[in-house]
Amino acid sequence: MRNKFEFDFSICFDSEDQAQIIYASLSPEIQEHRFERSSVSLTLNNQELLILITAQDTNAAKATISSILRWISATTEALKPFLVETMTNK
Repeated sequence: MRNKFEFDFSICFDSEDQAQIIYASLSPEIQEHRFERSSVSLTLNNQELLILITAQDTNAAKATISSILRWISATTEALKPFLVETMTNK
């Protein structure tokens, strides 16, 4: 019997809109990317993104967590100019 590792964590964003954009951009990546030894589940709860990762081993868990965090970081960085513009126009 193989051990399975589960990791769940959440990231709270500044607004529900920002969380929705991050969720919407990650969902296709999660669906299209085939993790061989792990799976990912995303849930959106207001401005909080809940992430559940199930992996067959610690190396798969580490790689999956790194991928998810890189995608979130890249999307957040891409949004920065728009968020600053929106805040200054208020």
